Amino acid sequence: MRNKLLCLLSILMIFLSSAFAEELSSGRDWNAISEVENAWDGQKIIKNSEYEKIVNELEKRKNAKKIRAEKKAGQMLMKGSEGSESDFLSKFDEQYPLLNLTVPIKTGGVEIPVGHYKVVGTKVNGKVYLNLCQSYNIVAKIPAIETNDDFNQDEINFIHIEDVGNNVLKFIYGSMKFNAYAYTKYN
Repeated sequence: MRNKLLCLLSILMIFLSSAFAEELSSGRDWNAISEVENAWDGQKIIKNSEYEKIVNELEKRKNAKKIRAEKKAGQMLMKGSEGSESDFLSKFDEQYPLLNLTVPIKTGGVEIPVGHYKVVGTKVNGKVYLNLCQSYNIVAKIPAIETNDDFNQDEINFIHIEDVGNNVLKFIYGSMKFNAYAYTKYN
């Protein structure tokens, strides 16, 4: 067996050496390859100012796409003017309470399906609303009534639902800004 293997190996070596010899006899000089020396011919030299201009343009396009995507998705949940008290508080990463809605509700003639919603309380022109949000989208605005009652809750930010009967739910909400409650019908 060993002799057969050596015989095959020697035949293979003879075949490879003849192929290599044929390549050398073709007249090709492997030391004089001009393609490598001329590889950079025709390349344009770019100045730093041109490079920075292109990079800035690409950043503008990237930011424009991001802004368009956010506008398409809806308004940002937390905004504050620079240096204001709300900006200071927003740096603490306010946690909006999460609502697990187990029954579909009706508000403003629209049915809101079962799901999980972040609840963000807002005041607009003196009126209070409980916004049910998913991602950047405000799915529903529930009109609410502001109160000083903390509903005997231990947390500052909270949302709870109570069934008050006759297919009516009472939402109680609390945040750093205000406390409120609202009533909605469910199916």
